Amino acid sequence: MPRAVIVNYRECTGCRICELACSVRNENVVSPQLSRIRVDPFPPSLDVPVVCVQCGKAPCIEACPLGLLIRDSETRAVVVQEELCNGCGSCINACPAQAIFMHPTRHVAIKCHLCEGDPECVKLCPTDALNLYDLPFDTRVFAKKSNEIAEELRKHVLMLPEER
Repeated sequence: MPRAVIVNYRECTGCRICELACSVRNENVVSPQLSRIRVDPFPPSLDVPVVCVQCGKAPCIEACPLGLLIRDSETRAVVVQEELCNGCGSCINACPAQAIFMHPTRHVAIKCHLCEGDPECVKLCPTDALNLYDLPFDTRVFAKKSNEIAEELRKHVLMLPEER
């Protein structure tokens, strides 16, 4: 059964604590550029967390020419074998949610790996906008680009007039 961090966009305040918690957990520094979750801002007041939904049939796994993205047998997360990654970017281009990033100094792909099943971003989100779920279906249905999510939120949740 797939397991993924799922975002309740209505609850996200854009505080970016998730980014900071992730970078500290994975890189031992406070740096949003090193986070495996990113918050994209869409003015006037939308913030969209971008996190890997751990697709059941993961395009990133299929795209890696070296076979360096694997599924963890315990957490079911798609994991990059960073020590072998050559930074070609094939997985980044294949991700339908744009949730794989290039490490700015090591030039390898980085993505959410669910923190060995206990995601730091979920634990520290002050509004409970992030939750870890076991889902009985392919989570690819949640894999959308942040601008698409923002547009849906504008139309269906916030009911803001479309930008002219």
